[in-house]
Amino acid sequence: MADIQPFRGLRYNTKKIKLEEVITEPYDRIPPPLQEEYYQRNPYSIVRVILGKDDDPEHPEKNKYKRANLYLDEWEKAGILAREEQEALYLYEQEFEVYEEQKRRIGLIARVKLEEFSSKKVLPHEKTFPKYKVDRLNLLRATNTNTGQILLLYKDDDQRASRAVEDALKLAELGAEVQDEDNFKHRLWIIKDKEAIQSIQQAMADKVLIIADGHHRYETSLNYKKEKLTQNKDVKGDEPFNYIMMTLFNLDDPGLVILPTYRLVKGLDKLREESFKEILSSYFDISELSSSDPIDKTALEEVQNQVNSEIHTFAAFVSYFKKFFIFRLKSEDILDKEINEGKSKEWKRLDVAILHSLIIDKLEPLSSSLFSLENNVSYIRNLEQGLKKVMAGEFQMIFLLNSTSLNQIREVVEKGELMPQKSTDFFPKLKSGLVLNPLDE
Repeated sequence: MADIQPFRGLRYNTKKIKLEEVITEPYDRIPPPLQEEYYQRNPYSIVRVILGKDDDPEHPEKNKYKRANLYLDEWEKAGILAREEQEALYLYEQEFEVYEEQKRRIGLIARVKLEEFSSKKVLPHEKTFPKYKVDRLNLLRATNTNTGQILLLYKDDDQRASRAVEDALKLAELGAEVQDEDNFKHRLWIIKDKEAIQSIQQAMADKVLIIADGHHRYETSLNYKKEKLTQNKDVKGDEPFNYIMMTLFNLDDPGLVILPTYRLVKGLDKLREESFKEILSSYFDISELSSSDPIDKTALEEVQNQVNSEIHTFAAFVSYFKKFFIFRLKSEDILDKEINEGKSKEWKRLDVAILHSLIIDKLEPLSSSLFSLENNVSYIRNLEQGLKKVMAGEFQMIFLLNSTSLNQIREVVEKGELMPQKSTDFFPKLKSGLVLNPLDE
């Protein structure tokens, strides 16, 4: 099902460029201050391509998408970027630390044939939003290049693909090695051996792929392909625009990490401890932990241990009460009765679904005005920063929950369902700038 193809990647010439100065986070993880930092770090930073400034005084071209294409052309002509001498597959190795534990993972970078979701060969796991797809489509039209990585997962029960990748790694050339600002290591291995490439292609041929990170870019490429098909009468099916650059990971890779996304809530002007507990006590056993300083390491560890040690357990810090509340679901039978969204049993048992359906949505009576996700709920990945926002009065409470497991994602998407909003935060992100996929050959 997965049509895997090698390609002549466009890469930075490390004889002319320090790689650590030009690679960046993905475009959607670059707020304006970081964008400016990347701009200042090196004039050849990939940020000028993937997330150019609306008005860049360094370049005469005012349209940021056209400017991105000019940068790619100029840098390739100057030898800052260079194409691989021959078609290759790539292995992306990352070494990093999370929760004081060292991790390592290896993903396969390849051109993969674009498939409509209706084919069931590529499965999405989250909803996308039009405004982001318009931005990425404008960039793709202008550059005709896949400029960033998207992360997909595949199941490899017989380990055939894993063995093919491991064998290929023994023959691969080290194309790049860099340490980022978090002291995480990134290596790009180049596979040119034709037998190794063929072995990987054969091992991956029957895989169904699950999009983990990069839904907007995938759907953008589908739209770009449709545009190209209308412009080209004689299409064979193997044209570069029929493919997209992907980084593919085995679903069982121990280096795959998902972090939780915490929920911040505000606007509960009728919040009282008695009513707060009464609303939720029908569904949860509730305990408390007093804490005037929620960032205190000892108290926070105790709360996190309680959340992590039991299934369907949540915590909330409420600054007004100076307390952590621990919520333990009384019974999974409640889920089938209370979550009436026409969803599968697997979807209803997601902690993020339970948090929204049985806790956050139930807080509406504590607000005098319209209570909604858009108006009253925000998301944050850094727990300490979230707690500080609550202590500062920006929000009234923050909810802690366990991260979604890889197996849960697979079970839900194989049912043809999408995960709830902000269910997954894959860590760390795949860096932009290690290799690009030009679609002109």
